[in-house]
Amino acid sequence: MMIEIKHLDSCSFQTAVEIWNRGFQGYAVDLTQTLDSLLARIISHGISPADSLVAFDANEPVGFLLNALRVSGDSRLAWNGGTGIVPEMRGKGIGKRLVEAAIDLYTRNSVDRATLEALTTNESAIKLYSSCGYEVVDELTFLQRDDPVDDWVTTSPFESYKAVEVAPAVIGQLSFYYKLSPYQALWESVALACGEAVLIHDTIGTPVGYALFKRKFTGEGKLESIELFQCEVAPSRVDAGEIVLFMLQNVFGAASGKFRRRTFNLRKSNQLVVDVLRGAGFTTFIEQVHMMRKV
Repeated sequence: MMIEIKHLDSCSFQTAVEIWNRGFQGYAVDLTQTLDSLLARIISHGISPADSLVAFDANEPVGFLLNALRVSGDSRLAWNGGTGIVPEMRGKGIGKRLVEAAIDLYTRNSVDRATLEALTTNESAIKLYSSCGYEVVDELTFLQRDDPVDDWVTTSPFESYKAVEVAPAVIGQLSFYYKLSPYQALWESVALACGEAVLIHDTIGTPVGYALFKRKFTGEGKLESIELFQCEVAPSRVDAGEIVLFMLQNVFGAASGKFRRRTFNLRKSNQLVVDVLRGAGFTTFIEQVHMMRKV
C-alpha cells in the first residue's frame, strides 16, 4: 500500500463526488451527494478545496478530509468538514494519515484552533481524533419537533423585551457572544448559509439575548424547516428563563403550520435551552461531540 496525499483542487468534480459517497458508505447518517449538492455544500460550509485532502493508493482515491479555514475575531480557525475512508480500506491507518496531514496544514497556516464534530456513537472516529490531540469540549444535540408550538409559547408579547432582526455579524460583536460554538453555529457560518439572527433587548435597550437560526423553503416557496444554531442569554440574568422563552417564540413560534423545527449542533451545556425544548416535546434524533485541538 503506497498512500499519497493530494489536495482536493487537483481532482475532478466527479472524483470528489465518488470519493465522498464511497467514503461515507455505511455511515450512520445517509450523506449521499450528487455533484450539485456536494458543490452547494462546499460553498455553504466555506470548504476550501485547496486546503482539503484526498488519499490515493496507486492512483485510486481511498479517503478524504475536507477543511475550512477562516479568521474569526482574533483567532484563526480550522474545521474538519468531513473525513471518510472507502469501506475496503478502513482500519489501515489512512484516516490517521489524513488527520496528521491536516494538522500539518493547520500549522503551516498559523491556525490557533482546530475543531470538528463526530457522532457520539462513532467510537472509532473519536478514538482516532483523540490520538491526534483532539479533546471533547462539549456535547451537541439535534432536537426536533414537527408539530406547531402554539401550546408552549405564549402568543401575547413579553412586555419586558423587544426582538430586533439583525444581521448575524451584529451578534458576533456582542460581549456575550459564544465564540466556542461549533463551526457551523458560528455567526460567520450562519451568514454564509443565508441564515438569520434575532437580538433581544430589555426595557432600557440593553442586549440580553440572541438567537442564530435558518429557515429552509421548498422549491415552491413553502416553509420546510427552521434550524436553531445558537440561543444565548447574557450572563447573570435572573430572568434568563423568560428571555429564552421569548427568543424561542420569535424563532419557532413566528410561523404557524406543520414544518420541521429543530436544533442544529446545539451545545448541551446550554442546559436551560435544552430543558425548555425537551419540555416542549422536542426529541433527540442525533447527538455529537464537539472536539477541539490547539495547534
